[in-house]
Amino acid sequence: MAKIALRVYNREIESLIEGGQLDEAIAHCQHILKSFPMHVETYRLLGKSHLEARRYTDAADIFLRVLQAVPDDFVAHVGMSIIRDNENSLDDAIWHMERAFEVQPSNPAIQGELRRLYGRRDGVEPPKIRLSRDALANMYAQGELFNQAIAEIRSVLAEDANRADLQVMLARAHFRAGQKVEAAEMAIQLLKKYPNCMDAMRILLDVLPGTTRSEDTQVYRPRLLVLDPYAAFVTGSVFQSEQVADAAVSLERLEYRPVSASAPAKSDWAASLGVKLDDGSKKEKPPAWLTPPAESAPAPAPVSSPTPAPDREPASAAPSGEGIPPWLREAGWQEPGGEAKEGPLDLSDESKAAEPLAPAEIPDWLQSMAPPEVTGAAAVEPAAPPADAGGLPDWLDEMKPETPAAPAPKPEKPRPAPLDESAPAGPTGPSKP
Repeated sequence: MAKIALRVYNREIESLIEGGQLDEAIAHCQHILKSFPMHVETYRLLGKSHLEARRYTDAADIFLRVLQAVPDDFVAHVGMSIIRDNENSLDDAIWHMERAFEVQPSNPAIQGELRRLYGRRDGVEPPKIRLSRDALANMYAQGELFNQAIAEIRSVLAEDANRADLQVMLARAHFRAGQKVEAAEMAIQLLKKYPNCMDAMRILLDVLPGTTRSEDTQVYRPRLLVLDPYAAFVTGSVFQSEQVADAAVSLERLEYRPVSASAPAKSDWAASLGVKLDDGSKKEKPPAWLTPPAESAPAPAPVSSPTPAPDREPASAAPSGEGIPPWLREAGWQEPGGEAKEGPLDLSDESKAAEPLAPAEIPDWLQSMAPPEVTGAAAVEPAAPPADAGGLPDWLDEMKPETPAAPAPKPEKPRPAPLDESAPAGPTGPSKP
């Protein structure tokens, strides 16, 4: 593999991210972190790659590690705001975007995003983002108005003492203002909480030489070089590591080969970082019911059975004409003739003609309720005699109960004449005396 400068390599990865080649960018970042496992710039690029790939969990893990080293990192705060907004954590999204706005208050994209987040929270987008005291302090520091910057930062820290980004800004302001004692005290406090804070270690590496605690630089220098390898080649202040030539730090370039999704490459770079990336390519152990049998167990029979020999008939074939009972024959079941016939069976018997229903004798109580015209017709046409029952089988005739003798008909009571609409109206009941 060919040698390439670390900074040049990082710029190429940045171009890959802008071109949408995210998998290749991630692969190159992983390769760099094998040689420089805590390089902050590579961490930042790795977080951007995961963010562009919408792997928000992995991106958040990387960005939070970057903020441990650079509490006021612009890219990390913007990325965390996007991630928290995607997670519907609006307050956290606004908080991180406000930190990014304090670093670059004149950035129009950051202003527009902050207005959008405020509009989601308040219901109305503000027409303009007001300059906060934090942003004003940063502008004072960039304009080398360190005393004004220190005063603004202290006023904000009095309300929120846990702002690590403002503590780093205050330590830098003290250092650039020549107040080395205050700068060293603030740096020591930061390292107790953030042991990888780069600016705190830079301040101590510049302040401690020549003092009684100069031996402590042997502790902070290796830790800083892991985060910023170019700091080993500075001739003056470690804050000037950006002035070191790009070729001072180099490594072998990865020959990237795309890996198919079905067989992803597995590396141990995540273990060295303490990052657990889960993009769905990790295969879990199958359950017991899916586990194939051991080799010692006999193999299961194939699904398709071999063709039987010609001299062997299937066991399911029944003797012709012996296995069908008579009642199934009467229902239309036929012996197998080699051709299947589809369609409904015709169970009708055309040889039997439909017999008319025999009229039954009307009971007396039902005749008493019939109208006179029906009663007269019934008297004129007597009921036909029942059909001959001689066709019943003997065993069924024996089970027939004996018919009791019909009782003598009772004399019919006189009934009132039906109402006639043409008759004159009169009282229906007996007249009163």
